Amino acid sequence: MSGRLQTSEGIDIARKALDLMAERSVPPTPQNYALFTHYAADSNAGLCEEMREALDAGGPLEPALLEDLYDRHFTFKRIQDAVMEVGGAMSRELGAVVKTLEAAERDTVAYGQVLAGASGELNEATDAASVKRMIEGLVAATARMQRRSRDLEKRLQETSQEVSLLKTNLEKVREESMTDALTGVANRKRFDEAMRAARREADLKNVPMSLIMCDIDHFKRFNDTWGHQTGDQIIRFVAACLARYSKDYHVVARYGGEEFAIVLPRTQMEEARTIAEKVRATVESKRLLRKSTNEDLGNITVSLGVSQYREGESIEALIERCDTNLYKSKQTGRNRYTADGDRGTGAVAA
Repeated sequence: MSGRLQTSEGIDIARKALDLMAERSVPPTPQNYALFTHYAADSNAGLCEEMREALDAGGPLEPALLEDLYDRHFTFKRIQDAVMEVGGAMSRELGAVVKTLEAAERDTVAYGQVLAGASGELNEATDAASVKRMIEGLVAATARMQRRSRDLEKRLQETSQEVSLLKTNLEKVREESMTDALTGVANRKRFDEAMRAARREADLKNVPMSLIMCDIDHFKRFNDTWGHQTGDQIIRFVAACLARYSKDYHVVARYGGEEFAIVLPRTQMEEARTIAEKVRATVESKRLLRKSTNEDLGNITVSLGVSQYREGESIEALIERCDTNLYKSKQTGRNRYTADGDRGTGAVAA
């Protein structure tokens, strides 16, 4: 694929991809560009089939659908390739160690034979010249054993370092696959993983767990008025506000589009309320400037839902309850949070 893009054909492919994106009002993010470029070049059969079905359906291409396609056809493949590369490197390293061990074993056997021979020849009648030859043979065999031991130790040390490096590289790829490219916070996959882990901990250790869901108010209006780059700027800003008030063991995630979530293990409802209000107030207090022109775009606001896990509750039920609270915040004026049992809390809409 990359070779084709470097030829004159690449210009036609890029133009076709951009035209399709413009026609379907798809923002030209790097991820979306990769999807449509491969579709235009017909270079990934599975992706092209799914893209064709989505385009033929005629409806809008939702951000969640595009993110899922990118994750499955690009991010997962990158992880798979990294795992295969690490596996191959590990196999080569282990092969080298095995060869070194086999050589060491041969030298050990040879050394034993030298010792046995010397023991058999040594008696009271052995003359000085024979003793000297035996000693020289033993010294030479001992030197070979010492060299082989040093070689084996060096090989094992190099292998240990190589394995550590491979583990680090694999962890980097895994972390990348769990991170939202636009905001740097966790993506939906990491969110799902964090929710399962927090629920497990809550059940096993009898500790609280809470969830905050957050949606940017009137985001579509900002996007349609000022363009997708400004929309991306708003999304990054809100993600930063959520991360600012979260603790190290909390997980801030982009749930999809302009919606975010914070998984809050070991966190009571009151603390979750406090975080939600701090996020709401901080977002409202900032005036947004358009980077390209420094133009004042005014304030943005967010609506939030807050829920605490109930023993034995499914993850899906917790998310649905929190999302219902978020919807109540939208219904009762936006720019506020709603927690379990509330009708709508926080500042009135600006």
